[in-house]
Amino acid sequence: MKERILKTAALTGLILFLAVTASAQPSVAPGGVLNAASFAKDSSGHGTAVAPGSLVSIFGTGLGTSQADADTVPFSTSLGGVSVTFNGVPAPLRDVIPAASLVNAQLPFEVLAAGQTSGSVTMVVTVNNVPIAPMAVPVVPQAPGVFSIPSGVGTAVLVDITQGSVAFGAVAGPANANIGLATHPIPRGDIAYFYATGLGAMTPAVPDGSGTCPAADGICSAALPAVLIGNVSAQVFFAGQAPGFPGVYQVNIQIPANAPTGDGISVQMVSADGTVTSAPNTAVISVQ
Repeated sequence: MKERILKTAALTGLILFLAVTASAQPSVAPGGVLNAASFAKDSSGHGTAVAPGSLVSIFGTGLGTSQADADTVPFSTSLGGVSVTFNGVPAPLRDVIPAASLVNAQLPFEVLAAGQTSGSVTMVVTVNNVPIAPMAVPVVPQAPGVFSIPSGVGTAVLVDITQGSVAFGAVAGPANANIGLATHPIPRGDIAYFYATGLGAMTPAVPDGSGTCPAADGICSAALPAVLIGNVSAQVFFAGQAPGFPGVYQVNIQIPANAPTGDGISVQMVSADGTVTSAPNTAVISVQ
């Protein structure tokens, strides 16, 4: 079920960054590197800073000539005739989608120099052995984004895991959400998990492109973000590697007893250092 949820969140309701044709001269749109969960953009319409280890969506023109999706983990660094580097480090690739001129990649964990926590890195996309002009991409330690259906703005992929709950195993959305998965409003107080990206380094370190934690107990954790459900703080139990999904984090929480009820309740994350907050009302749930 987890694999189906993640693939649906990543591929359903794709928001095009610009109109493209597959035959156009390959190029990357200015500011065209976005958080793959939230598609967060600044006031100029450019992608906001992204974090090492996160999934990013690269938008442009002519980015690939054949549809290709990673079917193995670890991800390959070449897919459908496309490769991407950040500061010369090859990036694992998840999807090449020529119809949207879109490439989904993982920003390598080691993209910044030792001791450097933020800065600008140089990205080069190569299509069929032809490199596109380098582009500067801003990088920060954490840049949280919540996966939703449709991607970017929609129902958060937040799953109730409280045994015996009326919503057990369902995504916390309206009963008639019609997102291709079972949905039910989540009761206050229930335990749930959701999928995110952009939470930065994990302990122990996870190799680029891998969905497997090298620790003996199989648990690789990230610094706990704050989570807000309708602007009410939720208890966060865990944040770290989502098994089998490179670049994706699983975050376990409890829905606050005093969370607002109804549809369209915002799910937000605040980075562990308190400097970056995911956009409001881009990932929402139903609470009862």
